[in-house]
Amino acid sequence: MSSPIQLPTELYDAILEQIPSQQTVLSLTRALPYAPISLHYLFERITITHREQAILLTRRLLKPDGADVSLYVQEFSLQNEWTVDAELIINLLRKLPKLRSLSLCVGTNFSPDHLKTIFQKPLPQLQYLSLRFRPYVQRATYQQFLSGSYFDSTLACLAEWPACDLPTLSIIQEPMDPAQAPKIAFAQPLVFFRLDSHLSNLAQSPYLSSLTSMRLRIPSRPVAGPLTSAPFSLPSVELLDLSTCNVFGAELTDTILARLTKLKHLILDSGSLLRGEYHAEDWAVLGKGCALAGVKRTKEREKKLRQARLETVPVETRERRPRRGRRGVSTAAISLRKSPTRELRVIGVIDTPAATALRKVRLYPASPSLRSFATTLPPTVPAEKHAEIREQFEKGWSEGLAQLVEVRSRLYQSFRLGSTIMKFTDVDESDGSDDGLDGLVEVTDWEDELDMKAPVLCLVGPGKSEAHEAGCAHSVAWTVWKDS
Repeated sequence: MSSPIQLPTELYDAILEQIPSQQTVLSLTRALPYAPISLHYLFERITITHREQAILLTRRLLKPDGADVSLYVQEFSLQNEWTVDAELIINLLRKLPKLRSLSLCVGTNFSPDHLKTIFQKPLPQLQYLSLRFRPYVQRATYQQFLSGSYFDSTLACLAEWPACDLPTLSIIQEPMDPAQAPKIAFAQPLVFFRLDSHLSNLAQSPYLSSLTSMRLRIPSRPVAGPLTSAPFSLPSVELLDLSTCNVFGAELTDTILARLTKLKHLILDSGSLLRGEYHAEDWAVLGKGCALAGVKRTKEREKKLRQARLETVPVETRERRPRRGRRGVSTAAISLRKSPTRELRVIGVIDTPAATALRKVRLYPASPSLRSFATTLPPTVPAEKHAEIREQFEKGWSEGLAQLVEVRSRLYQSFRLGSTIMKFTDVDESDGSDDGLDGLVEVTDWEDELDMKAPVLCLVGPGKSEAHEAGCAHSVAWTVWKDS
């Protein structure tokens, strides 16, 4: 029997680049055991779905050539496996120095110390990080509450990492499946305790300065404030998924859209966006608020500028002369309190040249950045209402744009009369401060063209089988996240 024709390595590489399936590579190596097929196709993407796979991979890496094989691994995913030994995963990750993608399912076998061990040292080549938590138990245990054992330390570790190129971050707490809930209700363990402070530090950390896609799902927890508390929190985020979190309508328009100036796609499924019964005018108000997010931001900054216009300065005053006369028996001859010296006394407020300059500054409101918005409605709202909701949302959006044009027209008249008009600059051109004129740049060329369609509004939920709107935020997210 003649031996099969041996193809050059380059041709095998070209074939496998078009079919990046591990099963295909494995079948090919078994059919052609002597073919010059590079092993990196087998180990480039590792997916662990049950405990035995983790054990076999560990044994493979312990072989004499295991060190070379570990350098091939760029993506590691612990997928739908909630009972694997955490120490086993830690030992595996220590042998994978070239990771660019890391996805972990964190179940009851993981403790906060385990994740702290994994993220204690930065992973500078990481471009995709996904953490899915499912802490629920069938029997009541209060060990976590007694020991103060929460995964806040994971957020703290990530906030301390230096700036790098991390475009995608996903942190999810899985909602409890009602079918798996214990028969006797009790308080389930918490994933994060002091979420506000740690989330705020993470959002303004250098590590997330280049983040463009973020998914944060913590059921029924308020996250809008912590994510936007600092002037330049999440400065590069374009896709944001806050499904299951508590985000209300005012927080969407006045906080998230006003402060995350590059945000294009937003998902708020299974949340609490609009409370109460359905009212068509609520969606018109929401659409108008989305269009006027830039105006909201300028008003907040102008208010801060007004407060900085007056500076308190020391003013000399005359010493009060003691009055002559008979002292009462209850009047002390001396005082133990030291009177302030003349130059330290402050009695008034005056304007300074810097304050006068600030008085003349006006801020140019930016155009809205939102392009698509997805959310789910209460069960009481039938699908027949979706068209009306979109119509009201687009109506409010148009009204908001018209108001934005009016604001800019008034500014243009001031601009022609010589007033200083300034606009917000990109974060990479500022020092991260919003004091005084920090983060602002003067407008020299006037641009007033504003003809923007309303964001694509999708109301059918995240399921791929539903009839989604073309170009909705869900479809954008499907191209980013490496899971279903």
